[in-house]
Amino acid sequence: MCEKRSMTVLVAVLVLSGPGAARAEKTVFVSSPEYEITIQLKYTRETSPEGEQGGFSSYTATGRFENVKFGPSQAEGFECWFQQQVEMPGGVKVEGAAVPAMQVSGEGAIDEFVIAPAWEDPNQAIQPEITTGPGPFEPYLQLLTWEMAHSEELESEDEIPVAPIVPTVWFMYREGYSVSGAELSWEYPGFAKGQVESSGVQFSVPLDRLAEGEDIELEVPYTDGGAQGKWRIVFWSAEGQEE
Repeated sequence: MCEKRSMTVLVAVLVLSGPGAARAEKTVFVSSPEYEITIQLKYTRETSPEGEQGGFSSYTATGRFENVKFGPSQAEGFECWFQQQVEMPGGVKVEGAAVPAMQVSGEGAIDEFVIAPAWEDPNQAIQPEITTGPGPFEPYLQLLTWEMAHSEELESEDEIPVAPIVPTVWFMYREGYSVSGAELSWEYPGFAKGQVESSGVQFSVPLDRLAEGEDIELEVPYTDGGAQGKWRIVFWSAEGQEE
């Protein structure tokens, strides 16, 4: 095995206030290695004639983002921005050319699902019939400022959340299903229709871990009515592996 290659790209900026002034150092984020990011939602849900009915009784879907790289912030309040590689017509990538962005798109797939029955008569379940899908979806990953990530808490009368001491990158992930539910829809004959709807999650990662190319794995609980499960978030970098 060889020694892990550090990809820390924090540079020191010299601040001088006058002749003979002491040097002050400030770390500035320049770049990260490329990451592959996967974000998976998995949950189960209890259904019954007397309680929740219809929709999913179990669901697993995964969004994937490849060649994700982070670069310097382009706006106040953001610790970094995405660096998207420039592509020519035909999908040819321009080596060394990138543009900053606050959001990236990925590819998503519905891995497993079970659609629950519905009941008009408690003694007779109506089984679903799939009308479209399942098909791929286009998730997105967006960068947030600390204020954006905590806007609801800041507007409430509760105690204001404490900002982290270390530089932290905040994210919002959305599955990005279409309004029409073209990725997966179904009907309960003669009774109702249903379709897949987007879920999302906010999370944060320390900036220095991204700068170093560290592998990162997070789990965030998921609750929605009777649905219980979790989000599993993985940042994987080839630079973070030992050969």
